[in-house]
Amino acid sequence: MKSSYSLLALLAFASSAYSQTAMHPDDLPVVTVSPGVSLQELTGRSAAPGAKTDQGSVALFRLEPGRASAWSHNKVGEESFFVLKGRGEVWLGNKAHAVRPGSFVLIPPSVVRSIRASKGEALEYYAITTPAWTKDDDILTTAPEGAPK
Repeated sequence: MKSSYSLLALLAFASSAYSQTAMHPDDLPVVTVSPGVSLQELTGRSAAPGAKTDQGSVALFRLEPGRASAWSHNKVGEESFFVLKGRGEVWLGNKAHAVRPGSFVLIPPSVVRSIRASKGEALEYYAITTPAWTKDDDILTTAPEGAPK
């Protein structure tokens, strides 16, 4: 569990650096991204007052069983996924990588990606983006040849 402790320490630091209170996803609004895909933003450009920053963003994502994020890539932002619950796969280009609780995936800018929950269970993960995520930096695209649509 050393890796999860390190990420939790990073999340606590990110929250405390801009906020005077501890944050918990139960206290944050849920944003539906697409059917079966939702997020809660802990810190970032559009976070709650006291948690706004352009330095980095942290969002807790939930994918219902069998659901996937859209295919996209960042122009500038580097993104990391840290899986908390469930199993699935992260597609980087046309190559799949199995993920489970504790899995960490670093995604450089320009790498086309999608994350998918297994059919039998929901997948929850933190997405950490530096600099903080923006709609203009996140480019929607089509699935690479050989990858699921």
